[in-house]
Amino acid sequence: MHYEAVQICNNNVVLARKPSGDQVVVVGKGVGYGLRRGAYIDDAIPGSRVFSILDGSVDLGNMKRLDYDTAKVKKITRDIVHAARKQLGIENEKLYDALYDHIVFAIERLKIGLPIENPFITEISVLCNREFDVAELAAQLIRRELDVDIGEAERGFIALHLYSARGNLHISAAMRNARVYQDAVNILDRLYGTALDESPSARRVFLTTLNHLVAAAQSGTLLELPVRHQVRLSMSRHYRTAQALAALLERELRVELTDDALAYLAVSVGLVTQH
Repeated sequence: MHYEAVQICNNNVVLARKPSGDQVVVVGKGVGYGLRRGAYIDDAIPGSRVFSILDGSVDLGNMKRLDYDTAKVKKITRDIVHAARKQLGIENEKLYDALYDHIVFAIERLKIGLPIENPFITEISVLCNREFDVAELAAQLIRRELDVDIGEAERGFIALHLYSARGNLHISAAMRNARVYQDAVNILDRLYGTALDESPSARRVFLTTLNHLVAAAQSGTLLELPVRHQVRLSMSRHYRTAQALAALLERELRVELTDDALAYLAVSVGLVTQH
């Protein structure tokens, strides 16, 4: 679909109009660069997103005042990169640019009232638990220097950027890992009729165990559970579920769990689904 530019707020944010006349906000790196009022925008521009204005939640007045201290944003980004290097040992030359662009987009969206949603926030907080601490520092810096509260969803995305930089992964690969963890939770919900979303503590316990087992498999760390045979016999249903989860991990992450790890996972499944 093509949208007519109504107001160019800056290089990254444009107020536009659909053919039906409804107004939308188009957000994306460079989407407004060199654009003139009345020109048309293609929604197929890589990295751009279109947000409909349905209920007045978008502050159109603020779209005219999308100004912020870029020098402060650059300093905040440098401080985050320094903290990532010191606390996480990240040495990735691409991290600064990725974080800077991401923080700029987040600030612009929040200033005009566009929502930032993160459906993988619990998975990310477990998968990227060390990175989450640095992301919390980033949130504090942004709040103190720019008076913008980025919220938990955005902290999760910053943690994901740090996680991908630490593992030299593309951000899409890091997001895939979080999605696989969510798929694992969905398997439990389907097989047991549970809803771990209603029990955040149980969800976190399960994901923490799963993450520990994945990390051990990836590092070649051998786990031993002397009662693994008893677990397989006495917790057969949970063991079958663990096998289904292991198949997911092997298919999506190329991670293969040992028999001992399967038994650990079966015990964890039993614990979080017992209620």
